[in-house]
Amino acid sequence: MKEIFEFDSDAYASDEAFVRYRDLYASGTDVERTGAPFYARSRSWKLHRMMLFSRTYGGVSHRRAERVANDGFDHFVLHHVVSGQLSSGPYGKPVVVTAGESLLLDTREPMESASAGVRLITLNLGRASMRAAAGSLEHLHGRRIGAREGALLGAMLCTLVEQVPQLPAGAHATITRTLIDLLAVAINPAGAGASAEFYRLEHVRLDTVRRLIESRLEASDFSVQDIVNVTGMSRTALYRQFENFGGVARFIQKCRLQRLREWLDDRAFDHVALAELAPRLGFSGESHASRLFKQAFGITPGAYRAASIHGAKNPTVELMVRRWAHSLTEVA
Repeated sequence: MKEIFEFDSDAYASDEAFVRYRDLYASGTDVERTGAPFYARSRSWKLHRMMLFSRTYGGVSHRRAERVANDGFDHFVLHHVVSGQLSSGPYGKPVVVTAGESLLLDTREPMESASAGVRLITLNLGRASMRAAAGSLEHLHGRRIGAREGALLGAMLCTLVEQVPQLPAGAHATITRTLIDLLAVAINPAGAGASAEFYRLEHVRLDTVRRLIESRLEASDFSVQDIVNVTGMSRTALYRQFENFGGVARFIQKCRLQRLREWLDDRAFDHVALAELAPRLGFSGESHASRLFKQAFGITPGAYRAASIHGAKNPTVELMVRRWAHSLTEVA
């Protein structure tokens, strides 16, 4: 799986380490030091529609309060504590989460987290994935999952962070579906009920169509009719599935831009000009791809590639933040 970033406070002097850590998380949370000694180590990987973090830190607090109304975050966070203790929950109402336990948080709601020392695994997942697991999104913010209820999910997460660098791309979708199923068991050990089953089936159906689209991005003649022919879905049902994405055509365009960004981040494509890459993804030409790319990501493809090449040689917090932000757009 593709690593988004790696951070280790031991690589810097104490004060500089905290500043870099604070800047790394600044897009999503306010970070402050506490009375305990500060240290932090974090690695992150992009899963299929999810983000996975292996984190160890202490002497620091994270807070999302006023920024919730403006930063546009729209996903759920699952913290699974491997060792130590985490004080976390809705803002002003944290609970202590101990080894083996997990906590769910909704980024639409104010929240806080702090610890003198904790090792945890964090999973970012979209609302559709969360609904597929729980059936309803009500009363999930601050929901603590006990060690017994979440044992299978915790075991999966611990194994996953150990094996993640070696996992083939073809396994990504299966892994995320398994995580959703195990999260469903953890939230509702006695059974999720008809509502959750309905949303899970809808989620699988939508994900199947999305993976079909992503597999055909380089086919210039790929169309909505191809999706209808392969899946057996009616056009009406297909358009309804993609209403939240601005329509099927808009989603296909977004996927093509994401694929172009991945190619610009891939050093194997450095010798291939944008004028050659653009038509391979269905764009009418270099200028067409450049205009849409800048609209989507706020930077031209040429500038993005140059920054990516430089970042590969000299990793910076700015590059880590950009990769994190881009990966987060693919969580939904």
